[in-house]
Order: sequence, then structure tokens, then C-alpha cells
Amino acid sequence: MTRHAPPLALALAALAGPAAAQDLMLIPDSATDRVWAFSAADGSLVTDSYIADPGAPGGVDAFNRPIEVMESATGTLLVTDQFADVVSEFTAAGAFIRVFSLGGVKDSAVMDNIRGGHVLTTGPNAGDVLVCNAGNTNPLTVSQDNVKSLDPADGSEQADFAFNRYGGIRGPFDALEYNGDVLISTDTQNALVKFTPDGAFNERFTSSFDFPQIDFPQQMAEALNGNLLVCCFSSGVILEFAPDATLVGQYDPGTLSLYRGIAELDNGNLLVTTTTGVHEITRTGLVVATEAAGTDFRYVTRFTPPAPPVPARAAAPVTPIEETRTLEQAIADERGTTEAE
Repeated sequence: MTRHAPPLALALAALAGPAAAQDLMLIPDSATDRVWAFSAADGSLVTDSYIADPGAPGGVDAFNRPIEVMESATGTLLVTDQFADVVSEFTAAGAFIRVFSLGGVKDSAVMDNIRGGHVLTTGPNAGDVLVCNAGNTNPLTVSQDNVKSLDPADGSEQADFAFNRYGGIRGPFDALEYNGDVLISTDTQNALVKFTPDGAFNERFTSSFDFPQIDFPQQMAEALNGNLLVCCFSSGVILEFAPDATLVGQYDPGTLSLYRGIAELDNGNLLVTTTTGVHEITRTGLVVATEAAGTDFRYVTRFTPPAPPVPARAAAPVTPIEETRTLEQAIADERGTTEAE
């Protein structure tokens, strides 16, 4: 089943009045350089333009491949961008404030080919903004394979939260606080690596040595039952782990693949992104609905919007699409290794 976008009046009504506190799922669409919003209750589309492309303020291109929305300690929204190599800040209603990272400057020697991130909520570094940084192919001149830490006030660079030493990380893609630790998903190691809240290496949560299905893990999310959900891009499955890293579920309807983003909806179903769109699926392997079609939807972030709401804009009807690239081409593009320098 596919769902068509609601008329503008219905989209506005979904955010107004008694429903104003209804949580949203914010998902960047890198094809249109916009952030879409979906209902956290059932995954239905609310608006395709919660955040619009801010252009190039101050000569810095803010959106080139937006990946993940994060809520800052002050309630603003921060968006990481893989090819723009910056983190931009927006109001809770989606209005552009500034290029946040590195004091508003793009510096590819510090951050290059960045992916997802996380704002710490506990521990000695609460409020710090973590950014997964792959770096480019020249390790002699560019900060590489680390998780950057940005000052919550001005976005300036702090000491790296995590780096590639002493059993650290290679190919970081996403960060998440979980069960007292900070987990980093890594595509080169095919592992979920644990760090303490102050950035000390704390062994691996799990890896492909334990479960071969962990192949290019991307976004992680905590399920409503306290388990951990993980998107595995290359193997085309979603894995669910108990807090002790026991595998308790593996999900895939069979008609989807190349999973990027995930969150659990209030109805117990999973809202996932793939290279063909945004889909609501069940743990039993059913596609409940295709909420939006497109090749470049990224990570999913739950967020409580402010009131009054921003104006919504209805999208075109959903037309299913297919992935036409080979797996090798999709993996290279996902890693950012096909970007023109």
C-alpha cells in the first residue's frame, strides 16, 4: 500500500490544535536538500518541507547531502551534511540560524565526508555535539576516522570524542547513547563500538565476527522496549539486539533492501529509509505503507515540534521506484567515495 500526501489543509490540521504536541519523525532528503516530517504515531507524511534548503549563507553551502537531524541542548535543530562538510543550525520550527560547525567556516582538513551524529544528554560532556567524520583519502593532511566533538555554544572544535587508536574506530557512520554507553556504527569494521560518555574506548557491542549480517551498519535507534535497532545497508536487513548484545530479531519484508535509517513508531511498527523511499514495516515482514518514494532519504529523528506550527506543503502522490545500481555502486556512493572532489 502507498499513501498519498495529505492536502495542505489536512497537513496543517495535523499539526494544529490538540495535536500540536504530536511528535514528528524528521528525515533529510538529499535529492531535494529538504527535511521532511512524518507522524511519529503512524508514519504518515505531514510535510515535505519542514526545513528548506538554506542555500549558501556567507558563501558556505549548507546542504549538499544532508544526513541526520539532531536536537541541540537548547532545543534548536542541527543537521549534518556529508558533502557540504558542515553542521547547520535551525530553529525548532525549521528556520535557518547559521552554519554551526567550526564557527561557521568549512574546513575540510578538520571535517570531510561527515555522516550522522548525536548530541550528548548525559555525562561530563552533556550538550556536546558529536559528528562522525570519515575524512578523505589523504591521512597525512586530513583528520580521519574519528568522531568530532563540537562546543555546544559556538560549534568550535574540541578534542576528538573517539578516534582510530587502541581498538578505536574506522569508517564511523552514526552515534547513539545507549544503555549507559555511546555506540558508534562503523562500516569499515562492520561493528558497533562502545565508548564511555567521556569518550574512553569500552570494547565492542557486537560485530560481524559475532553476526555476519552486520554488514555496513548505518543508523541505530533505541526501540520502545529498550532494545537496539540497527540498519545494515549491504546485507539488507534490520537487526534487533537486547541490551546485552543478544540478537533477538532480524527483519526484512523481502521487497526492500539497502537500509539506511530507522525509528520505531508509536504503533509498534518500524519507519525505515532505503534507497527507494520511506517505508512503514512490521517486525513480521510486511510493508504496511510506502510513505514517500525517493532515492536519497537518510536518517530518522524523533522530534516534538513547537506551536504554532510552520506552514506545511503537500508533496506529489507517491510513485514507487526501484534501485537500479549494483550493490558495489550503492556502497561506494553511500560512503562518499564517488563524490567529485
